[in-house]
Amino acid sequence: MELVYCDQQGQVFNHPSYPPVFREGRNFCTLRKNDKLIKMPFGSFLFSLPGRTPIIVDRGRQNYRPLTHVDRKAALAASAFVSSGYLRTYLPAYHKSNPEAPTLSLWGYSGVAYHRQEFYVPAIRIDDDPRSDPAIHENDALLAKKVKKLTALFPQNRLVRQLAYCSTEYRCLCARNFFLNRYEAPIPTAPDCNSRCLGCLSHQDQEQSGFAASQHRLSFKPTPEEIAEVILYHFEHTTTHVYPVKSGGPIASFGQGCEGEPLTRAKDLARAIRLIRNKSDRGTINLNTNGSLPLMVKEMIDAGLDSIRISMNSITPDYYNRYYRPQAYHYSDVLKSIELALNANIFVSLNLFFLPGFTDCEAEVLSLFNFLEAFPISMIQTRNLNIDPDFYLDRIEFNHSPAIGTITLLQKLRSQFPSLRLGQYNPCKESLSK
Repeated sequence: MELVYCDQQGQVFNHPSYPPVFREGRNFCTLRKNDKLIKMPFGSFLFSLPGRTPIIVDRGRQNYRPLTHVDRKAALAASAFVSSGYLRTYLPAYHKSNPEAPTLSLWGYSGVAYHRQEFYVPAIRIDDDPRSDPAIHENDALLAKKVKKLTALFPQNRLVRQLAYCSTEYRCLCARNFFLNRYEAPIPTAPDCNSRCLGCLSHQDQEQSGFAASQHRLSFKPTPEEIAEVILYHFEHTTTHVYPVKSGGPIASFGQGCEGEPLTRAKDLARAIRLIRNKSDRGTINLNTNGSLPLMVKEMIDAGLDSIRISMNSITPDYYNRYYRPQAYHYSDVLKSIELALNANIFVSLNLFFLPGFTDCEAEVLSLFNFLEAFPISMIQTRNLNIDPDFYLDRIEFNHSPAIGTITLLQKLRSQFPSLRLGQYNPCKESLSK
């Protein structure tokens, strides 16, 4: 395995004299004995990291140091972004050579290496469900026909127009699945939010954060009737033959990257759920949420919500609060929502944002395992946190704790909580079980 780096123009090179170096939290490292690299999956891509030089180590693995130049040309660190379904296990290693280096934009930065004409990444396939595999989304001509058909079929439905924009302008794979009549349909409904997350994809104060949002925030509030119309169409027209046996039927999920917090519209969403369930019992209605408003969670469950996925960056209250920056709710409200959902016997997932060296540090692992003992949820969705690692660790004021390794953490979760699912996608109700 060889080091990967870039030049100032963004061209990518390998350096045969040095092995790859990675990062866990703030610490440089090489690959752990039992960890592996995999060929970079289809749909992944490479970044150069501006103002950051790569880190090298001699073959004896003794001293880490910056590689500032190669053949008298300045070198930049390289990184990979791994495609959906994969969980990265190490960060890219770099040194901020320029004190004015920009904060990195909202991507999940992974280490990268080179071997025998191939790029490799420290990652594992964590979910075999293919719904967001880039390989099944190379179908722009078919998508265009479907978008034209559905926008004509629902000319007054603003939510359909929003999904058309997301599927074409942002190439949102979930929105594309809606038009292609398969898998999980995204249902954005909420312009407002009661968090101010550091890594929010749809709202950033660029002067404060140093980077732009990845997409524009939803600017309108779909009516319950518009919402029900979209979900009923998806449930009635999804072709189940495209699924692997384990995947089952269609899903519709409130709470998407292009919106705020769906619980701020819980009363309207509950009404939409009732409209749907008055006409059909098919499909899974899921809520992706920050879990901030327990009473609103209850209202949606009472209306017929099938499953809930609550997002957290950390079980540690201080780290949670510094990342989410709650507005008019508290960390304890999130725990109340989880408890309420468990007591209602619906399927509960924790959407846990993973950052190697943080999520798998000893203190965080202990907090997570204590949480799982107290709240026997059914699934952890292991989400690569899309953020500049230094920006994140600085802003949450990370107090260093030794890392056990992402792979070791996953092994311990499977060993100590054998009924706990690990993955990245919301399951359909046909496969839901406690």
